[in-house]
Amino acid sequence: MRILMLHGYAQNGDTFQRKLRSLEETLRSAFPTVDFTYPNGPVPLQTSDIPGHEPIRNINGDLQDLNLRAWFHLRGSQHPPAGLHESLVELAEILQRDGPFDGVVAFSQGTVLAAVLASLLQGRERREAYERASQASSNIMAFPESFVDLRHPPLKFVIAYAGRVGRASCYDWLYSGPSIDTPFCHFVGALDPMVEHEERDAVLARLSGSNRTEVIVHAGGHCAPVDRESFARAVRFISRCSGGTSTVSAASIATAPKEPLELAVPRDFLEAGPALLPEESAGAAAAKERCAIASCSMYQH
Repeated sequence: MRILMLHGYAQNGDTFQRKLRSLEETLRSAFPTVDFTYPNGPVPLQTSDIPGHEPIRNINGDLQDLNLRAWFHLRGSQHPPAGLHESLVELAEILQRDGPFDGVVAFSQGTVLAAVLASLLQGRERREAYERASQASSNIMAFPESFVDLRHPPLKFVIAYAGRVGRASCYDWLYSGPSIDTPFCHFVGALDPMVEHEERDAVLARLSGSNRTEVIVHAGGHCAPVDRESFARAVRFISRCSGGTSTVSAASIATAPKEPLELAVPRDFLEAGPALLPEESAGAAAAKERCAIASCSMYQH
């Protein structure tokens, strides 16, 4: 089994692997032959791209290179957002070189790419959906050339933590006519201040085409839950979707220390309680503005 691991905004493959070490260990126990691939997003970031963060300097006063990466830029109104094309080219090369992959585990911005991959890997029927959409409108996202001749089977599963989705009509052909068949396991934070209820509804509407899709609501915020039951649910979901079996039980899984995954937001905001729920206070709106996520074209209608 091969699993592609897609990090969030302002992370990279190495930091994502460290953050998900306990989940990886759990999956290795359940599926001994599993291999993980942690690519870097091709869009380099500076700390100035991360609202609320100041440049970090070493002891000599030199700026530190934190190797912060993204799959596309948050700022800007263009569709698709800057960097998305380069990311799809990079991921197509990874699929061709290191695949085939059985599934994807992704966090936040990485879930956008996971959904696009699941869609494009449906093959001819997705290409036909694009052709119908292009005949009806010129204002749509172009079919990625890097996927035209790619030979890779459909994904068997996607685990999406703090899922996001392209909501503008130019992306409709990716999600409908037909819907995405790949089963998704959505881990949704009840106190996630980054993903408003409206966007959560859009995610579930566009990424629930399979009758094997699951939605798991946890008590945290914009993070991946690290309790043993959440790990066990992930194991069972993968086992069901891949046709395998696992004897790992929730009781045998260790609970990892809680640590938010997304680096684009100050830690105190990520771990805030109900006072920063999306439908409440001006403080939530101000925090979201600092994050610049509200202005990202990919997440808008």
